[in-house]
Amino acid sequence: MAVDVLPADIVNYADVVLPECTYLERYDNLNVGKFKDLEIALRQSAVEALWETKPSWWMAKELGTKLGLTDFFPWKDGEEYLAKRCTAGGIDFAELKRKGVIVKSDQSAPYITEANQPEFATPSGKIELYSAQLAEKGFDPVPKYTKHPQPTEGYFRLLFGRSPLHTFSRTSNNFMLTDLVPENAVWVNSKRGRALGLKDGDLVTLVNQDNLSPPNKIKVKLTERIREDAVYLQHGFGVHSAGMTRANNKGVGDDELIGHYSVDPLMGGTAMRGNFVKIVKGA
Repeated sequence: MAVDVLPADIVNYADVVLPECTYLERYDNLNVGKFKDLEIALRQSAVEALWETKPSWWMAKELGTKLGLTDFFPWKDGEEYLAKRCTAGGIDFAELKRKGVIVKSDQSAPYITEANQPEFATPSGKIELYSAQLAEKGFDPVPKYTKHPQPTEGYFRLLFGRSPLHTFSRTSNNFMLTDLVPENAVWVNSKRGRALGLKDGDLVTLVNQDNLSPPNKIKVKLTERIREDAVYLQHGFGVHSAGMTRANNKGVGDDELIGHYSVDPLMGGTAMRGNFVKIVKGA
């Protein structure tokens, strides 16, 4: 099953598709910010949802009802759910809808003062540079530096990040933004690129350490803004979905080149920048 606001690649693999409406067509959960003052913000629908799209709260409630779990959804819709939460928290929901943001003074204490000391979930109640708890579990009580794998001859570390004009792959089919940034390029250090005989705009193929290669070629961008042992891709491109008419087969997706990842044994975080690629000209 896939839930998405766009007919993205993953939808092609799904047996069941639940099309979700966009953030402009639905209520989302309350956003509470504990800044100098407490701020409660509401995202509410600006227009009715188009076609057969539905908000996620509707999907959850309907599936819950069909599974006999109606008692867990004691509200008519997303608006009533939020209104009940506000009532329980002493917030005027009508005022919140009207203003969008309500600021509560003197109900937030984000700063450390003599009267407001922080509490830490450690045996000592303090910041512990040496952790006896980690030592008891067989881990290093003080973190030790471990050198990560380095690219072999002819390969570059694959880095990826966000485009300043796109939001991941969610806007890669937006006609106003694709006019400005229709596809990504592979950033290569100018010195290394010239040594490889590359020029700005050259079309190349990227091949990772497992010999995996995306179906699309990608343009080269020579730049001084990257170190010599790495290349960089803007995330969100390399879509392969006919329903994404503007984004389909434009650029290369970094996920197409990620053959493996590392998992932190303590907190489960994943690291995906341990993949390496080589640049093949004329392939």
